[in-house]
Amino acid sequence: MKIVVLAGGISTERDVSLVTGASVCRALRENGHKAIFVDLFLGLEQVPDPLEALFDAPDGLCPDVKISAVAPDLEAVRRSRADQSARLFGPHVLEVCALADLVFLGLHGQDGEDGRIQAAFDLLGIRYTGTDYVSSALAMDKSLAKELFAFHSIPTPA
Repeated sequence: MKIVVLAGGISTERDVSLVTGASVCRALRENGHKAIFVDLFLGLEQVPDPLEALFDAPDGLCPDVKISAVAPDLEAVRRSRADQSARLFGPHVLEVCALADLVFLGLHGQDGEDGRIQAAFDLLGIRYTGTDYVSSALAMDKSLAKELFAFHSIPTPA
């Protein structure tokens, strides 16, 4: 199965996401899948022709990353993007995801948990793991989620 492991992004939880994504990508490859790691925000600057050849990359494009004790410098990440675009999706991200059989969402924080990525993928017909965009957006809004739980008599802490 061709799987894109989408991680990174531009949230404060970027480092955790990178580690999650790299670990998941390696595990999928060890289990025989053609998994590749793609950073949501940085994307892929140089890609082969045909683009689908990325799935044959011997290392799955998996980075060697660790979680830092210091929050990521998101301005430095923004400056490191070659095209200097402010778009959430980096170069070639949507095209590569569209070629995959499935996208594993290894994103943490706002980038992957607020429903925006899921909504874009739904509109483009890209299959992904996890909940749909409405569920993600509701869960990310803690006060709204709490109201929804209360309405359905699901107890929550004060």
